[in-house]
Amino acid sequence: MTLSDVAVAVLPPRASSAARARELVTSQCLAWGYPSLCDDIALVVTELVANAVRHANTDIEILVMPLDGGVRLEVRDGSTRPLRPRAALSSDEGGRGLLLVDALSTRYGVVGEPDGKRVWVEMMAA
Repeated sequence: MTLSDVAVAVLPPRASSAARARELVTSQCLAWGYPSLCDDIALVVTELVANAVRHANTDIEILVMPLDGGVRLEVRDGSTRPLRPRAALSSDEGGRGLLLVDALSTRYGVVGEPDGKRVWVEMMAA
């Protein structure tokens, strides 16, 4: 992987940023030859950007890079508040985002930083 293989965008904390993030990850998946990942990674980045908008309200940095056989996505925000997956009730309108991320990704994690956090997701093509 070279630096030119990494796609980066910094987006404002607005709901409309999810659409730009979806465009970025989808175009990179297609460019790197992973069309089978497009729908799932678009859903994952939508959930992560929505969480950042809702809970951090800071600029959101998106990084997308190819892996051998897949794609790595990173979403960074300026909140040091940890992610907390929770069990949503059937009547809850939200609370399932991280469950979706976990179900759709090969693996994911969170790295705390002094001025925020970085959620990373790796997705492998079938």
